[in-house]
Amino acid sequence: MTEMTGQALAQAAELARKHAEKLRFLVVGVWNTAFATGMLWVIENVVPHDPSSVLQKQLILTAVWVIAVTQNFFTFKLLVFRTKGHWLKEYVRMYVTYSATFVIQSVLIQVLSAWFHLTLFLANIPVIFIVTVMSYLGHKHFTFRHAVEAVDAGEAFEEDSAEEGPAEEPAED
Repeated sequence: MTEMTGQALAQAAELARKHAEKLRFLVVGVWNTAFATGMLWVIENVVPHDPSSVLQKQLILTAVWVIAVTQNFFTFKLLVFRTKGHWLKEYVRMYVTYSATFVIQSVLIQVLSAWFHLTLFLANIPVIFIVTVMSYLGHKHFTFRHAVEAVDAGEAFEEDSAEEGPAEEPAED
């Protein structure tokens, strides 16, 4: 039984190593989601507004979005994708990536809120899953793309070099 446990642990460790970035994204994403959802709850309950006003509700969502995107930028850059430099470029790209998800998220929240008479806070909960997948793909392939490509290219080069042995010098004519 202990041999099977050891094999299972080894397989789990290999799986975790292979998908470390995705696991970091999920863990940090849970924090980011909790932070943004908490901010939404606080602002919705502290800022006076007319709950029937779509414009006022959208202003609340926009304020929370700006705060959350900035906080997400730091956690994703430093803890998930671990990029160096490019602060302003990546920050702007973060807003571009989140713009698409924000539009979709806002529409879905407004629709759920109206159809089911939910608060913004409750309507946001099922939408989180859709936005999470969109966010990961956008950040991996756009926001932090240059760093990811450099790391991937470096790893591929090291693996190729180790397999092929030292590079041969070109013959001079």
